[in-house]
Amino acid sequence: MKLKNGRVSQSEDGSAPLWLWPNLLSLDAPLVAVLWQGFLAHRFSLPLRPAGRLVLGLTVWAIYLLDRLLDARRPASLCEPARHRYYRLHSKPMGTLLACVIAADALIAILWLGPAILREGLIPLAGVLAYLATFHMAGHSVRIPKEIAAAILFTAGTFLTAWATIPCPSLAWPAAAFFVLCLANMIAIEAWEWCELANETPAIHPPLHPLTHWLASTYLFWVPVAVVACVLAGRNQWYTSIAVSAGACAVLFWFGRRLSLDTRRALVDGVLLSPLLFLMLK
Repeated sequence: MKLKNGRVSQSEDGSAPLWLWPNLLSLDAPLVAVLWQGFLAHRFSLPLRPAGRLVLGLTVWAIYLLDRLLDARRPASLCEPARHRYYRLHSKPMGTLLACVIAADALIAILWLGPAILREGLIPLAGVLAYLATFHMAGHSVRIPKEIAAAILFTAGTFLTAWATIPCPSLAWPAAAFFVLCLANMIAIEAWEWCELANETPAIHPPLHPLTHWLASTYLFWVPVAVVACVLAGRNQWYTSIAVSAGACAVLFWFGRRLSLDTRRALVDGVLLSPLLFLMLK
C-alpha cells in the first residue's frame, strides 16, 4: 500500500501494511463483538461457554464478509476505501472463505449451542437478512439509516447470550450505552467516507440519509454527552470502558483528518478494544 490523496491505495503487488489486514479480512468486527461479549459476561457474572463465543465471532465474521462482497459488486472507482478494492480484487478467495466460515458456524451452533440461544438467535438473524436485502438488493430507493440498523443488530448479537440468561430489563442500560458506542463508530466511518469520497464519485456514493447527516453534524455534541453520562454512571467498568472508547472516537473525529482515511478507519475500530484494559487487570 501507499498513500495517495490522503488515502491508502494498493500497490501493484497488492501488499498492505500489517495494521490494515484485520480490516481487509473483516476480522476487526468479530474481535470487537467477542471481546465485549466476554467483558459483559465478566462484569455481570454471566455463564459464557466457548461455543457461544465461537458462534458469535463466526457469525459476525460471515456477515461482514458477505456485506463487503456485496459492496464489491458496485462499479469500481479510483476513490474508494482499501477494503472495497481488496474484496473486488479477491472476490473468489473471499467467497470461499465465507463458505467455510458459514459451514463452521452452522456446525458449532447445531452441535454445541444451547437450544434457548439458538431460538433467541433467530430474531437477530432475521434482522441481518432484512438488512442485507434492504441495503444491497433494494438499491438506494429504500432510505433507512443503515448505521442505526447496523448498530442495533451488532448490539443484539453481542448481548444475545446474556439476554438468554437473565431478564432483558436488567441489561437495558448497558445495551443502550453499547448501542451508542457502536453508532458513534459507524457514523464516524460513514461521515469520513462520504465527505472525502462522495465529491469525487457522487454516482457511487449517494447522499447521506438525513438522520445520518444530522448525527454526523452533531457528533461532537451527542458523543461527549454519552461519555459524560457513562462517567456519571459511577464506578462501573462497563460504562467506564464505553466512555473511554467513545471519547477516543470523538477525538479521532475531531483531529483525525490529519491521518489517511484507511488509517482512521482502522483506528476507530481499534479504540473499541478498551475492555482489554480491564480484563488484563482483573
